[in-house]
Amino acid sequence: MELTIFKDIILNVILIIFPILLYLLLSIYKDDISINYNNLLLNVALLTSLYLCLRFGNVEEDNKILLFCNIPIVISYTKNKHLLSIFLSLINIFYLYSITETILITTTIKYFSYYILYICAKKKNLSSDGFILSTAVLQAFFLSFEYFFLETNSNINHIAFLLVLVFIYYFTAFLILYIFRIIDKVQNLNVTIKVLEKDKKTKDALFKLTHEIKNPLAVCKGYMEMINLDKREKSEKYLSIMKDEIDRSLNIMTDFLQFNKIKINKKKMCLNTLIEDVCNSLLIVAKTNKVKINYKENNDIIFISGDYERLKQVLINLMKNSIEAKKSNNSIIKISESKEKDYVIIIVEDNGTGMDEYTLNHLKEMFYTTKENGTGLGVALSNEIIEAHNGTLDYDSILNEGTKVTIRLPIS
Repeated sequence: MELTIFKDIILNVILIIFPILLYLLLSIYKDDISINYNNLLLNVALLTSLYLCLRFGNVEEDNKILLFCNIPIVISYTKNKHLLSIFLSLINIFYLYSITETILITTTIKYFSYYILYICAKKKNLSSDGFILSTAVLQAFFLSFEYFFLETNSNINHIAFLLVLVFIYYFTAFLILYIFRIIDKVQNLNVTIKVLEKDKKTKDALFKLTHEIKNPLAVCKGYMEMINLDKREKSEKYLSIMKDEIDRSLNIMTDFLQFNKIKINKKKMCLNTLIEDVCNSLLIVAKTNKVKINYKENNDIIFISGDYERLKQVLINLMKNSIEAKKSNNSIIKISESKEKDYVIIIVEDNGTGMDEYTLNHLKEMFYTTKENGTGLGVALSNEIIEAHNGTLDYDSILNEGTKVTIRLPIS
């Protein structure tokens, strides 16, 4: 008989720990979970633990097994979820009533005592370990009462069994709490690592920004020293170069400040109209550079939810890159759009100089550029805009053959 009870105890411990472990694993690997969603997951895990224990834990065969159904309640108290603890306590009380068909005053008093103990522990700043130990002692008292006052055939073996039962209860509750502490440490470590990585990226970005701005300023300083008011023609030429360098510095600063501050104002918009607008805007630039823009218009009118101006900024940047990457006067830029289930696909393809594998791997990094006067922010900024639309920006390129850029955006 006792062997069967211990089997039931092991089963209940597994049923209680399993949902909680799933929650803890999810909280580790899913580091972007909000606080409210994390609390909801913990509530579901504790409710599931109690349900599994009551449903599959053979509680009806031996009410002593109900002791382990108190563990989710105790864990709830240690996590300051007193409302959930009260709710779980009521579930246990009504469950016992449903299988015994009698009002269990001792059980009700026991769960009320848990709540009183929680209030006292909070006022006295009692640790979680102390609270669990206190509940174990309280549980031992009520078990002893049920055995020695309500049952007439109690003996010394029952005392030993009660001690073992309470010890397993305390050990299981403490083990779960210990796992929670380990997970908290891991989560704090992950947060610290993220902060350090963010600081490193910020320092690297500021270093690169300083380097990029230093170059135009050095050029301006050099030309300022060369200016001779007696030689007006040359001086005006120097001023023109200095103006270009200052504009370049301002562009770098503007693009840099936009990072991590991308605000998307989504509205219903026509994708066909957007692409036509971009092609018309770049028509003169393309003709000047002897590049042909071939827009293969889709027969279907495609509507999406997006920020018109931001997406226009992305497409202009991509097409300007294609124009600048021309390798002959017969260069062609093809642009098209199509539907694919719940997404739209925009493709910008050219037959220009293309890129090698190293360039492709670093293309989306801030300040990385192969252009002589490039800022290295255009592609990175475009990628951030597309990601803010929950889309993807992918490059496929072969050196000296051309580049294909694929934008994938959700329709809604």
